[in-house]
Amino acid sequence: MATLTVTFPAATPAPSLGYRIKYWPISNPTNITTATSATTTFVAAGITGTGFAGTVEAICGGGNYGAPRPFTATV
Repeated sequence: MATLTVTFPAATPAPSLGYRIKYWPISNPTNITTATSATTTFVAAGITGTGFAGTVEAICGGGNYGAPRPFTATV
């Protein structure tokens, strides 16, 4: 098992409800996991795999989301 850590720049203005992170193993892009983070660092422990891709979106009031920002990460 591994830990995936993703750090991303803060949205301006700061989102009122944090960030929504969607990530998936590069080897299986249909296995999407969705999570939220109140800060600009997201940590997922106990995952399997080594390469991941995903998006980060700012969550504003009323469930509105900012433009998704893509990322890739290696654990």
